[in-house]
Amino acid sequence: MQTIAHYRITAKLGAGAMGDVYRAHDTKLGRDVALKILPSVFTDDPERLARFKREARVLASLNHPHIAAIYGIEDDGGIRALVLELVEGETLASRLRRGPVPIPEALAMAVQIVDALNAAHRKGIVHRDLKPANIQITPDGMLKVLDFGLAKVATAELTQSPTVTIDDTREGVILGTAAYMSPEQARGKPIDKSTDIWAFGCVLYELLTGRRAFRGETLPDIIAAVLEREPDWKALPGTTPEKIRHLLQRALQKDAHNRLRDLGDARVGLEQAIAAPAKGAESDRVPVRRPRRAARKRIRSLAVLPLINLSGDPEHEFFADGMTDALITTLAQIGALRIISRTSVMRYKGAGKPLPDIARELNVEVVLEGTVLRSGDRVRIAVQLIDALSDTHLWAKNYESDLRDILTVQSEVAQAVAQEIKIKLTPQEQAHFSAARPVDPEAYEAFLKGRYYWYRRSPDALNKSLEYLERAVAKDPTYALAHAGLADTWVSLGWDLFAGCAPSEGFPKAKLSVRKALDLDPNCAEALAAYGWTAGAYDWDWIAAERSLRRAVELKPQYGPAHIWYSHFLHGVGRIQESFEESQRAIQCDPLGIILNVHLGWHYVYDREYDRAVEQLNKTLELDPDFILARMFLGEAHEQMGRLEEALAEFEKAANLSRRRPVYLAGLGHAYAVSGQKQRAAKIIEELHQRSSETYVAPRGIAEIYIGLGEKDHAFVWLDKAVEQRNGWLIHVRTNPRYDGLRSDSRFADLVRRIGLP
Repeated sequence: MQTIAHYRITAKLGAGAMGDVYRAHDTKLGRDVALKILPSVFTDDPERLARFKREARVLASLNHPHIAAIYGIEDDGGIRALVLELVEGETLASRLRRGPVPIPEALAMAVQIVDALNAAHRKGIVHRDLKPANIQITPDGMLKVLDFGLAKVATAELTQSPTVTIDDTREGVILGTAAYMSPEQARGKPIDKSTDIWAFGCVLYELLTGRRAFRGETLPDIIAAVLEREPDWKALPGTTPEKIRHLLQRALQKDAHNRLRDLGDARVGLEQAIAAPAKGAESDRVPVRRPRRAARKRIRSLAVLPLINLSGDPEHEFFADGMTDALITTLAQIGALRIISRTSVMRYKGAGKPLPDIARELNVEVVLEGTVLRSGDRVRIAVQLIDALSDTHLWAKNYESDLRDILTVQSEVAQAVAQEIKIKLTPQEQAHFSAARPVDPEAYEAFLKGRYYWYRRSPDALNKSLEYLERAVAKDPTYALAHAGLADTWVSLGWDLFAGCAPSEGFPKAKLSVRKALDLDPNCAEALAAYGWTAGAYDWDWIAAERSLRRAVELKPQYGPAHIWYSHFLHGVGRIQESFEESQRAIQCDPLGIILNVHLGWHYVYDREYDRAVEQLNKTLELDPDFILARMFLGEAHEQMGRLEEALAEFEKAANLSRRRPVYLAGLGHAYAVSGQKQRAAKIIEELHQRSSETYVAPRGIAEIYIGLGEKDHAFVWLDKAVEQRNGWLIHVRTNPRYDGLRSDSRFADLVRRIGLP
C-alpha cells in the first residue's frame, strides 16, 4: 500500500477514475482525512499537473457545510494526492437502495443539495457529476456533496482551453455518469451550471420515486433516454406537491435555454412545498432530521446584496433594485446593526464575486441575498442569510404577499433577521416595524423608481426622480416615505451643486413635503434629515438645523445622506473635526457610495489637504470615471496646488459631461480666469448670462469667475445676489479657498454677518 509523508493510512475506502481513496490520519494536524492518491498516468505530464493544481486551489476555496472540503494537494517523492474531508455515514445511493425517501425528508435533502451547488456556482464552479453516489449522508442527517473532481472551474486563466477540467476532459468527450448527464453533456458540448440543474432534477426525481429518471440496459440506451425520452411522471407519489412537479419539469427540460435558470428559484419552490405540504400526505409526514447548526454569534454588520429579478422582464429590474433599497432602508432602522447602503452593494449586481471577497471589501460579517418575483400585484421574495467570511448558510425564508402589503413584508424580514443574528430590538424599533401599513401598488412602484433616480444625482436623473415621486404622492397621499423622498429631490434640485432650480423654488417645496411626511410619521428619519438641511442651507437657522439633523442620525444611524448633510452643517459653523468624523461615519455606512466618497474628497479640499484630496477623488473616479462632482472637486484641488493645466482638464470634463450645465460651466470659467485666459473666462460669463433666460444660473458661480479675474467689485455684486437668493453653498464662505483674496475686504465680514454664521 502506498504511503505519503505525514499521513498514516488506516483503510482503503474505494477506487475510481481519479485514483484510490484511503482513510488516513494527518499526523501533523491530528485529524482524520480522506486521501485520494492520484495515478501516475494522470500526474506525469507537468503541464497537466500544473493545471490540476491551479484548479484544485480554486476548488479548495469552497467552504460550505454541505460540501466536503478539499484541504489541498500533497506532493511527496513522486506520490501526489488530494487531501479531502473525511465524511462519515452512507451515500445517498446506498440509502436509495432501500426505496424512495418520504416526501418531507426528500425535500429537506434537496434544499441542502441546492445550497451546496449554489455555493459552488457563485464561485464559477460546476460539479458536472452530481449523482447519489457523490452525496454522503452524515450520522446527524446532514448531506455533503462529494467529489468536485469533475468540476469546470470558470476562471479567465482556464477558459482559454474551452472545457478542460481536472481530469483533462475536453469538448467532444462524454463525462460523468450517463443516467445523470444533461443532454448537452451527453453530446460532448460545452456546459455551464445548467448541467448541474439537470442532474439535481434527476437526483430529486430519484429521491421521490426510488428509481432513476432515465434508464436503459446499455450505455447507448441510457443516453438515448436522456436525449429523447421524458421521465415516467406517473411514478411520482400521488401526494407530491404541485410546485415540486413543476420544478422537476423545469429542471429536466432537454433544451438548456428552456431549463430552470437558477437554483435559487428551485430553493424557493422547495421551501414553499416544505411549508405547505400537499393534502393527503399524512403517511409521508415523518420527522425530518435537520442538520445541527452552529450556535449563533451576535452579528453587528450586514450587507443586502442586489436581489435577483426572476420575472424575466427587464422592466422589473427597477422593482428588484428598489426592493433591495427598501430592505436596506428597513433594516437600517435597527440601530445596533451596521447596514451597508445601497450605492455600495449595487456595485456587486451581476458581478459574480465570491461572498468572502465582498465581505472583506465592505467589512461586514453576513450578507442577505435573495430573489424577487413580481407578477401583477403579487410579489414573492426569497431571502437567505449567509455567513460571508465562511460562505455558510445561516437562515432562509420565503415571503409572498399582495404588493399592497409589501411594507409589512419588509418589516417581517427585518425582524426575522434581527432574531437570527441575536439583536434585540428596542421598543421604539419594534413599534416602528409594527406600524407598517398597506400602500398603493402604483405609488410604491413610482416611489422605487423615484429613489432609484435620486441616488444617481445627475441633473437629468433628478428631474426623473421628481416626476416619479410626484406620481407616488398623488397615488397615495398617506405614504410618508414618498413625501420624504420628494423633499430630498427638491433639496437636491435647489442645492448649489446641482442647481436644477432656484433655491427659492426648491427649498420651500421641500419644506412642504417634509411637513406632510412628518405629519404622517413624526419619526421619519429621511424627512427629518431633509428638514435639517433645508433649515441650514436655506433658512440659515443653525439651531433648528442641528436639532433635526442630530435626530435623523439618531433614528437611522446607517442613513448616509443624513451624515453628509450634518457634516456640511458642522463644517459651515466651524466645527471642522466633528465634520470630518461625520464624513467618516458616512463612509462606514456606504464604503463604495460615490457621493459619500466625493464628499470626503471635498472635505480635504476645504481643509487645504490637497494631496489627500487628489488621492481620494482619484479613488472615487475609479468607481465612476464620469461622475461630474468628482471631476469638479479634483479640478479645485489641482487649481489650489498650482497645477492649472490639470485643473483645466478636469473642469472641461465636468462641463462636457454635464452638457455645459451652468454650475459646472462656472467652474470652468473660474479656472480660465486664474490661469490667465481672461477672454475665455469673459466668454463663459457671457454664455451664463444668455443661459439665464432659459434655466437657473447660480450667482455664486459668476461671482467666483470675477474673483478669478481679480475684479472684486463685480464679485461682491454677484455674492450679494447669492445671499439674497439664499444660496446654500455660502455656508462654506469662511473655508472656501477661492475666497482667500476677499477676506481682508470689509465687505467680506459683512457677508458673513448677513449669512448669520456663528
